[in-house]
Amino acid sequence: MKSDPAGTVNPWRFIPLLYFMQAVPVTLVQDVATVVYKDLGIANESITRWTSLIALPWSLQMILGPLVDLNGTKRRWIAGGQLAIAAGLILAAFALGTPRAFELSLVILGFTAVASALTNIATDGFVILSTTKNQQAKFAGFMSTFYRLGRLFGASLLVFLAGVLMRSMPAGQAWPIVFFLGTAVYGLAHLGLRPLLPRPEADIVKGDRAETSITLRQTVALLGTALGGYFTINAIVRLVAHALAVNFDIMPGWRLPEDNRIPQLMGTVEGGQIGSPVMTEVAQLVVAGTVAVLSVSAAIRWIRGREMGNALGSFFAQERVAAILFFILFYRFGEAMVGKITPLFLKDALDKGGLGIGNEQLGLLSGGVGVVGIILGGITGGWVVSKIGLRRAFIPLALAMHVPNILYLLASYRLLPMQAYDLPWLGPLSPMLGGMLFVDQFGYGFGFAGYMIYLMWVAQRGNFVTSHYAIGTGLGALCIAIAGILSGVVQANFGYSGVFWAVLVGSIPGLLALLWIPLEDAHRSIKVSVE
Repeated sequence: MKSDPAGTVNPWRFIPLLYFMQAVPVTLVQDVATVVYKDLGIANESITRWTSLIALPWSLQMILGPLVDLNGTKRRWIAGGQLAIAAGLILAAFALGTPRAFELSLVILGFTAVASALTNIATDGFVILSTTKNQQAKFAGFMSTFYRLGRLFGASLLVFLAGVLMRSMPAGQAWPIVFFLGTAVYGLAHLGLRPLLPRPEADIVKGDRAETSITLRQTVALLGTALGGYFTINAIVRLVAHALAVNFDIMPGWRLPEDNRIPQLMGTVEGGQIGSPVMTEVAQLVVAGTVAVLSVSAAIRWIRGREMGNALGSFFAQERVAAILFFILFYRFGEAMVGKITPLFLKDALDKGGLGIGNEQLGLLSGGVGVVGIILGGITGGWVVSKIGLRRAFIPLALAMHVPNILYLLASYRLLPMQAYDLPWLGPLSPMLGGMLFVDQFGYGFGFAGYMIYLMWVAQRGNFVTSHYAIGTGLGALCIAIAGILSGVVQANFGYSGVFWAVLVGSIPGLLALLWIPLEDAHRSIKVSVE
């Protein structure tokens, strides 16, 4: 079939739909699922833990990248990945209407996240192969704009629609309908996009059978290292926290739940489970620790001397890497806690410490006003850095990200006037709440611009620009997952006010990191696009 030389196809033909569709599964899994599970009556700690875990595939895109690069064309990955995502969303819709909605939908959305991460890798590579550098520069802003429109569709329109439906039916019926409608839009977009995708001359199969085998081994080893290490640390933390709760009678939310047992597969025992909560965590520690050790050994053997190993080695060998890692891990930690707990705080009943708003208001304010805020904040932050440089701008950028979190603390103590006004079809809307969400998301977008620009500069310190950038963003995303899980644990023990106090304390290390990281005025030349 005839190929298209780079730059010969109008980017308007395919880029808008590509990036709109890229945002839909990310938003449904990372943001909307939190609201769904809250409506289904799932405990906050379980919501924050498991929705953070199923979002990990996007943190591991650097590890998954070689699979896409060396197996098939980017165009084929996009087409197949979008079909897999649509299938996952349909299955999730069916799962939400079953008695085991939480467990089944989590598994399905987890696999959907993997398909989305692979598709995202292919999408970004495909655009680079299909366009010239000049077109890429011109369309960078449009890519992020259509990505944000996809976020608006999921976090605002679909959540609002769920709220309208829940006026006349239970959540277990409303959300499956919403997921079906969301999947229908995604599927129609796929059908419309498929014939419009160009066939770039450079989009060819790069790897042979031997190279593919090596890449698969490397990927499995690195995934095993990441996941085994995570669950090893998770088990250690939970066992230590449980011991503190039991022996010192503090923070009861840290106790391992009684249903934290190994399922009975054969025979019969009461409750269909065996062992004890502690035994389950010890078993996880042994299994995950073994996987982590074996994976590290295999990873060292299989990546040493190869491009992936050289990229990892050069990243961690760069000057003052400890300060850089500290910045990556903690600059967004407090804000990451806010991002995961805020929808639960907004929705929870007043007698449980929340603000008690409905999905209609959540969609309009958090999904609508909030997304507008982050767009304007990102644009403003990038403009400020371009004018005065990151060295002078970083402290204001960081303060803008973290200081607005004080508003959530005040709201948790009922110290802000949250008077709402009833509007036709929309229900009660609070101007103060809308303003608070706008200020918070504007500040986040403003401060996030500095974070992204700094990671771009760090990536350009060596010869593996793409890999170094992916390593940095992956480590940052992993930290966000941990922060999200922690927010649920803190809320279970200390309520929402406790979470927002922890957010303010958790912001301090990121601010201190600005005093230690290497920083040059060369950041002025780097442009940023905030998603």
